[in-house]
Amino acid sequence: MAILKKTKASDLQGLCKKLVTLLKKHYKPAAHKKDRSVLETMLYAVCLENSTPELADAAYDRLHSVFHDMNEIRVSTYYELTPVFEGLSEPEARAARIRAILQYVFEINFDFDFEPLKRKTLELAEKQIQKIRFITSFIQAHTLHTALGTHMIPIDDHMRDAAVWLGLATPGATTHDASDGLKAAILKSDAPIFCHYLRLFASDPRLLPHFTKPKPPPEGFDVEEMLDRMEDLITNADKLAKAKPIAKAAPSKSVAKPSGKTAVHHETKKPTAKRPTKVAPAKKKPR
Repeated sequence: MAILKKTKASDLQGLCKKLVTLLKKHYKPAAHKKDRSVLETMLYAVCLENSTPELADAAYDRLHSVFHDMNEIRVSTYYELTPVFEGLSEPEARAARIRAILQYVFEINFDFDFEPLKRKTLELAEKQIQKIRFITSFIQAHTLHTALGTHMIPIDDHMRDAAVWLGLATPGATTHDASDGLKAAILKSDAPIFCHYLRLFASDPRLLPHFTKPKPPPEGFDVEEMLDRMEDLITNADKLAKAKPIAKAAPSKSVAKPSGKTAVHHETKKPTAKRPTKVAPAKKKPR
């Protein structure tokens, strides 16, 4: 962290803006922002954490297509909810968070209206969200930033690892620490686009091993070198991808709601025709 501390906040802001400009050359822009309620924003955050926007959108759509309404999701079992998060990490944990959020909101309101959270101060809103079981710092920051408009930098595990590699976070920092540290480097108006491109960079399957396997130096990476290091990393990944094209993933199958009982499928074998048994001719008795 010593290297990062030497950099002024104004210089960090300039470096982060240049970082976004370079990432725009390699990744797609964010899709049109959808207006979601506070509760819907929290549920989407469960899908988005440690994922890509495409996978998160697909999981969120499955959640609402498989189940009739919020109450049916609330009373469903983990077994019924887990298939919704096919292709995402920790599907059981995501199912537990979805149920915990809906259960908490229903118990305090007897409906699924969580809009009163917008009228609370930031401190009171944070305290109320923290009462929800299994809540993560990413879900909290994403909700406060997206639905309430507060200055937050939602950071998940993948984004934290990439931020450490870039020199924007301390080695060994938690997601909350990384989020809090980046608030000084990212303007409130720039936070959504910064988080979008950092997420795409952090979740790029070609680059993930570089963020997780090598142990960073104790003092952290030099943030002033991050632009050159990032360009080299992506350029080399592009060259490898052109030399050996990545096989396209098979399209995901639609998820049907489980009935609660595990269906056992027995293979039926076609009956094989039996050959007629040969009967030896009877011996003639001597007269």
